[in-house]
Amino acid sequence: MKIITLLFLTVLMFGCSNEGQMISVNPDRVSQLEALLEEKKFVESSVYFYPGAPDEVTRLQAELVINAAIVSILKVSESEISEDEFWGIIEVAARALSVMDSEEMDRGFTYFEQIMDVFEIASSGGRLNQWRYGFDPTIQH
Repeated sequence: MKIITLLFLTVLMFGCSNEGQMISVNPDRVSQLEALLEEKKFVESSVYFYPGAPDEVTRLQAELVINAAIVSILKVSESEISEDEFWGIIEVAARALSVMDSEEMDRGFTYFEQIMDVFEIASSGGRLNQWRYGFDPTIQH
C-alpha cells in the first residue's frame, strides 16, 4: 500500500506540469487502457517468457503498480495528456517496480510498452532502459 500511496503522491506532483508536447486521449485509447486495466496481470505468459509471479501477494502488488499508472493516465485528462505527465506517471511506476524481483520488473516494463502502443509512442527515448538498467542506450560512451 505504501507503493501505491507514493505513486499517487508523485503523480500529483507531475500532474501540475503542463509542459512538453500533448498526447491525444481519445475514446479508442481510453477503451484500450480500460481493457488493460481489467486484465489479470503478472500471470504466466509464454509470449513474454514470464513464469508468473512467485505468489499471489507479489502478483497483486505488481498489478497494483501497473493499474495505478493506468488509472493515473486516465484521470489526468479526458482529451489529452502532456508528454511530461505521461512519462512522469510511467517513471513513478518504474521506481515502484524497482524494489521487486527482476522477473516482475521485466514483465512490468512490457506493460509500459503496451501502454506506449496504445498511444502510438514508438520509443521511450531511452527512458525505459535508463529506469530498468541504469543507462541510456542512445548515449555513446
